[in-house]
Amino acid sequence: MKRRRSKIKRSPVPPIKRSKDRRLVRIDQGPLRQKAASECRQMLAKVEKARLEWKRFEREDQPAFGRWLAANFGQLLTELRELESRALEKETLVELVEEEMMFGGGSPQRAYDRVMKRRANPSQEHDETDPGDEPPPDGPDFEERNSTEEADREMFEDAISAFMGIDPDQLDQATYDRMFREFREQVLGEEDSDRPSSADRPSAAKKPSSDETRIKEIYRVLVRRLHPDLRADQDAGVSALWHEVQEAYEAGNLDRLETLLALTDLESNRTGAHTSLFQLKSVLAELGRSLRALQKSLRGARREPAWNFARITDHTEVRNRMRRELESSRSELKARLSHVEAILADWSRPPSGSKRKAGRSSRSQEEFRF
Repeated sequence: MKRRRSKIKRSPVPPIKRSKDRRLVRIDQGPLRQKAASECRQMLAKVEKARLEWKRFEREDQPAFGRWLAANFGQLLTELRELESRALEKETLVELVEEEMMFGGGSPQRAYDRVMKRRANPSQEHDETDPGDEPPPDGPDFEERNSTEEADREMFEDAISAFMGIDPDQLDQATYDRMFREFREQVLGEEDSDRPSSADRPSAAKKPSSDETRIKEIYRVLVRRLHPDLRADQDAGVSALWHEVQEAYEAGNLDRLETLLALTDLESNRTGAHTSLFQLKSVLAELGRSLRALQKSLRGARREPAWNFARITDHTEVRNRMRRELESSRSELKARLSHVEAILADWSRPPSGSKRKAGRSSRSQEEFRF
């Protein structure tokens, strides 16, 4: 008999009451910004600590280790360089012979003979292209346009030196090109041939958009903070940040400029209502990427014998380790060189005619037996 399933009475699900109120609720982002700024400062401190460790390794440990290594293993290092040079030279010859076999055919001995003959008589090799047949780089008016551009560059460099007090040699290439282009357009009234003329541009482009205005505002602020001529310290990190600002400004990347602005705000402790939560989150993500990259580099540096070398006094363990590694490298290079020399010796050995004749006579006797 089939059992009847008892019906379970379930309580009805109450309907969801949806509010008909469509008023906007204002959320105070102050506490959120303060929390994000605190996280950014903590991450910035970790990045700065890792960066200082890496600078110490590059500027102190590696130079001290290099001097110590040259003083203790100079003769062995010279022998390793000579072995490496000889091995590379003979491996290059093997590659040339293999290429000759591939394109010229024949046995390895014949290919080796052809390569060595070409090396002995390099004047016999004919040039594939005649430089006299090449056309001029940019047509007949290249020299005239080149001389005009050079004259404009001289005027531009004299102008910024005299009126702005800027040394042209101190400008990076992107800034120099941008200022020179603006000088030709605004002062000399010349149009860049690679850019559309004012007649071809749409009329809406004459009025800058809000994004363009914001980009220029941020760029002016970052120039005052990061320009090398306005800073007494020549920090490599600030220099790299300045180059990033130039690239973002040239590309018109507003998001990147805002992120760089928020990063400089954090470094100078200027965060406030003008720094949005999105900017702080972007800076936090970028700092996290920088920290992971630095930690990866530091993990590799800690495995090197030069790590922390400038702060230790007993170098016995490092000396034994380096002696083992250098002697192992010498053995590997000698084996590598012997292998390549054996190949070249086999290819350079002249064939024995008597053995070939003896081989042919024996084969003929085996094939034509009576």
